Amino acid sequence: MQFGMYLVDNGVISCEEFFEAVKLQLHSRPQLGALAIDTRRLSFRQVSRVLREQCDEPNQMFGEIAVRLGYLSEEELSTLLDEQAARELPLDEVLVEHGFLSREAVEYHFTEFRRCMKDAESEVAEVTA
Repeated sequence: MQFGMYLVDNGVISCEEFFEAVKLQLHSRPQLGALAIDTRRLSFRQVSRVLREQCDEPNQMFGEIAVRLGYLSEEELSTLLDEQAARELPLDEVLVEHGFLSREAVEYHFTEFRRCMKDAESEVAEVTA
């Protein structure tokens, strides 16, 4: 997220492009039910039941319903959510894959971003020392 804001702040991408890239990044995450089936934490029948319940309670999250029904523990849900996030495409890959920036531009700006972050950390260390 910070890298994306750096790109916007430095005029590399527009705010609209950043939001579109974040939306595409979120869509790259596997759905929790599909992931639960893939990792054999839930059966197809259990996922179907959770989805039916979710139709009746659209404000409830899939994982919350699965826990309430006793299909997943809080710890299992947390693990699944971590796995889901880990399978999400990194922002730099989304930017390249969808033509917002070239691979070379992403690499250049990411190097500059890391340099700026390091400089900022050094400044904070000097102020607090």
